[in-house]
Amino acid sequence: MLNKHPIGLILSLSGILFSNVLFAEENELDVVTVTASAIDDSAQLANLAKQNALNGQTIIMAEQLNQFGDQPLGDALRRVSGVHFDGANRAREIQLRGLGAEYTQVTINGRRIIDSSSSRSVQVDRIPSSMVERIEIIHTPLASNDGQGAAGTVNIVLKQGHEYLPNQVGIGMGSLQDNGQIGDATFQYSTGNDRVSVTLAGGIQQQRRNESQDELEYAADGQADGGEIKTNERRYEQINLIPTVDITLNNANRLSIEPTFLQTIEFRNDVKKSLTDDQSTVEEYSKEFRKRTRQNTGLYTELNTQISDNIELKSFIDWQDGYEDTTRDQDDFDEQNAQTDTKQREQSVDLNLMKIGFRAKHIVGQHALEYGLGLSQETREEDNSEVKNGVKKDPSIDSIYEITESINHLYVQDSLSLFEGNSTTFGLRAEDSTTETIDFADDSTTKRTTSFLPSFNLKQAIDDSSYVRLGVAKTLRRPDLRSLSPTISEEDGTFSDPDTAGNPNATPESILGVDLSFEHYFYDNNGLVSLSVFDRSFEDKLETITTNIDGRFVATPENTGDGSMQGAEVEFRLPLNSIGLNNVTGWFNATAVETEVKITSTGEKRRFLDQPDHLGNLGFDWNLATFNSTVGLSINYASGYDQKHELSDGSFEKNIVDSNSRVDLSIRSEITKNTSINLTALNLFAKTAKREDRFFDSSNALDSYSTTEEPTYRSIYLKLNHTF
Repeated sequence: MLNKHPIGLILSLSGILFSNVLFAEENELDVVTVTASAIDDSAQLANLAKQNALNGQTIIMAEQLNQFGDQPLGDALRRVSGVHFDGANRAREIQLRGLGAEYTQVTINGRRIIDSSSSRSVQVDRIPSSMVERIEIIHTPLASNDGQGAAGTVNIVLKQGHEYLPNQVGIGMGSLQDNGQIGDATFQYSTGNDRVSVTLAGGIQQQRRNESQDELEYAADGQADGGEIKTNERRYEQINLIPTVDITLNNANRLSIEPTFLQTIEFRNDVKKSLTDDQSTVEEYSKEFRKRTRQNTGLYTELNTQISDNIELKSFIDWQDGYEDTTRDQDDFDEQNAQTDTKQREQSVDLNLMKIGFRAKHIVGQHALEYGLGLSQETREEDNSEVKNGVKKDPSIDSIYEITESINHLYVQDSLSLFEGNSTTFGLRAEDSTTETIDFADDSTTKRTTSFLPSFNLKQAIDDSSYVRLGVAKTLRRPDLRSLSPTISEEDGTFSDPDTAGNPNATPESILGVDLSFEHYFYDNNGLVSLSVFDRSFEDKLETITTNIDGRFVATPENTGDGSMQGAEVEFRLPLNSIGLNNVTGWFNATAVETEVKITSTGEKRRFLDQPDHLGNLGFDWNLATFNSTVGLSINYASGYDQKHELSDGSFEKNIVDSNSRVDLSIRSEITKNTSINLTALNLFAKTAKREDRFFDSSNALDSYSTTEEPTYRSIYLKLNHTF
């Protein structure tokens, strides 16, 4: 059952706000008309697109994203409804509605970009926010969408098209508290004619970050029992280039070509100090220098053919090649600074994706039929070798493997209006996948699964400004290719830094999702109230389980059992003219979830691991028309959590994680008609992230515990944009 307290609170608050919205509408004619800001214009476009969508979506336009002048896209996405990121200082892999990043599908212009990270999603901190035209968060997929994305799909639409986009250059610089400097430069140039249009878009980013983490260990009686102090210096250098070419071949055929080039180079200096039992002095320490280069090169081509007035055909080829090269040089020292060990690790990951397919749309009366098929093959090869004190380790304990995943899909869907104000879409998607894993000894494991994924989306207009939506869809969560590896990668072998092992026998999760929502638009589409409830049922849920194997802790993905999630989500955008705050718009979103999984092997029932139960954002935009400026305030919140789960030997672990919050402030000014400047102060209060891990024996008695603290940092950023 759903926890009535958090969701009830959200719904009660929603009712109060909604009553104020209705009151505002009754008095709307008495409100003095004011000059609209660029953010208001963008909100109107976003709300219009949201209304017209066949399925439930959250849409954010560029002006809304860029009010705070965030450098990487991840920082801008923190303010979007239901979005969360794991980690105190990084905004890399998107989590939706409290679920892990593995349940969120991320696409760029509708394409999945392969990334050498272990997840199936591109890390969004690699994309400058200034290159983005809009963000689409799809809650219930159509049959035409890939079968992944149980929590949702985040589609990043980049700026392109010479007919409606101005040319633009931007440059930004800033500093991080007690840290370093950050900066970026972006450009967009479009040209063309009726036959050919070209858009050149790209950017560079640089970040310097100093991070630290203190992990202190204690016995059950509270006596100190050692610990570790970790610091690292990071420098990121990123290049993004995503041009597009559109060619009108004739009246019936149009060809689109989209190359991609993403490169990230990370330099890292890590120091890890191990403390004596009484935590008074350093017992031993290690220094590690790491360089990691990640690159994606791709070419997407699409041919659109208008066969007749009622039939449109789209065929495409998507080729991508990626790699990651990492070198790690580590030196260990004792308390007298004498070197004890030296270790060198080299890791190379090679990725390749080839995808071809076509889709057709056919208008027959009131029916908009769509059908398509596609073939894809993705390969991941990893070679992780280690040399310790001049001796190379046996490859049997290194990550040396090759995984090939082939997915064929076929789908059909039909959209029609059954009666006035209605839009109904039925669909069925079939996906047949085969994975083959070859380990260091040339032993192979092959698994094949066939999945049928039905979907149903209903939109019903109550009046010209109010809609009810119902979405039902079955989705999948496939194991990451890295997690299908049969090998073990050695780390410290401790519970906090376990070795990692793959599981070739892991199978995809099957998830059935239901979404029910109400949307109301007002103030000429500038205002919005949206209320949603959702439910997800999980079969063969995948979780990473840490176990003790021969004295070393190993983290392995396993199908643990079946689970469920229920939740509610609210979103408001409310111009405050009705209460005398002219030119001020308030916005608010919140998500509450409750989860449960039953572990097949032990019978244990518990919440999903590492999941915040409540997310929320509150903000205000104040348009100072006299000064051609907009002031923005944003408050972001993610709840803490208290989770307890059983380990393989019958012992228990309990994790207590503090809540996280941040406050951002910005001012954006139009210096001239074509030039704007953003000044942003992010994470003003720089709260330290804290957690406590408690360990219990099989009799449920406290054995030991540890505390972890990771400071966050505030930043000041200045961004100049010029259009021409």
